[in-house]
Amino acid sequence: MKAGLFIATAALYAIACVLYLFLLTRGSDKAQRMPGTVFVAALGAHLAFLLLDAPQAGEPPLADISQILSVSSFGLGIAFLLASYRFDVTVLGAFVAPLSLMLFLAAGLGSSYAPVSPRVQSAMLTLHIGANVLGLVAFALAFVAGVAYMLQEHLLRQRQLTGAFQRLPSLGVLDTIGLRSVLTGFPLLTFGMVTGTFWLLRSDGSQFYVSQALGLVAWAIFAGVIVLRVAAGWRGRKAALGTMMGFVFTLLVLVGYAWRAVGGNA
Repeated sequence: MKAGLFIATAALYAIACVLYLFLLTRGSDKAQRMPGTVFVAALGAHLAFLLLDAPQAGEPPLADISQILSVSSFGLGIAFLLASYRFDVTVLGAFVAPLSLMLFLAAGLGSSYAPVSPRVQSAMLTLHIGANVLGLVAFALAFVAGVAYMLQEHLLRQRQLTGAFQRLPSLGVLDTIGLRSVLTGFPLLTFGMVTGTFWLLRSDGSQFYVSQALGLVAWAIFAGVIVLRVAAGWRGRKAALGTMMGFVFTLLVLVGYAWRAVGGNA
């Protein structure tokens, strides 16, 4: 049943990707409901999968990278729905659905990931992982807004004022979503890094991993984006590029954890 739910969820995400892409490039206002309906169905199937894949009694939540990726994928979908409720950003599903699908498929490699050793499991580790997952979701939404901003600006520069240009949110709305998402994710990332540092000092403080360095780089990039927005008036393109770069390094942190889980030394 678990395998069937996984396939069904992935298939629904894939169908939503196609429908959202069609809506962005060639769709009309009348076609807005169908991709959203399929995406919500994908989230419903995903929730069922998460419940079926929930930790057993005595096991900590988010005990392995597979669960972290799956929850991040689901959380991004929920964040997108919340943003859609506040703003008219339905077509951003053309960027959100593929990212959710990518994270979910990566979670499907769970058989290759080793669970967290019971020796190092603790409440602090759970707080560290939970904060980072929520931060990742916020940064993923900011990344999506940044990509859409860059596309919308390119279309405007090329004077392609039809098609996707008419369906994408305005530059102001995209910039606002990016800013609010980064402001939400940054305190969570900071909290996650602090708790992670204390956990490392208690468990294996003598070890230093590449993923830690990547996390510091991501934190520094997002801190720089926020400071430059406030102090230098950064808006639009520069802020979008900085946000996208920070998210890439955040993903690299996950790659480092996954590599370490399968026996690497990242």
